[in-house]
Amino acid sequence: MDHWWRRKEVDLGDYSQDEVEDFTGRIPLLLENCLVDGKINLRVNFFLEICSQVTTFEEDIQSDYNHKKLLQ
Repeated sequence: MDHWWRRKEVDLGDYSQDEVEDFTGRIPLLLENCLVDGKINLRVNFFLEICSQVTTFEEDIQSDYNHKKLLQ
């Protein structure tokens, strides 16, 4: 992870490196997607889209589970 930070010229803005790593899970793909013009932005649409997809996935699983439970 230190390599990623050394490789990039990053302005952390209002965040600490630990906050950014906690938010992104230290996953380089997520770190790359929160860079906007060399500055960290944890409010980019990329994360909102992921949240939406996860919510839909969870709702689908709960719906399937409840449907199967009713059939028993």
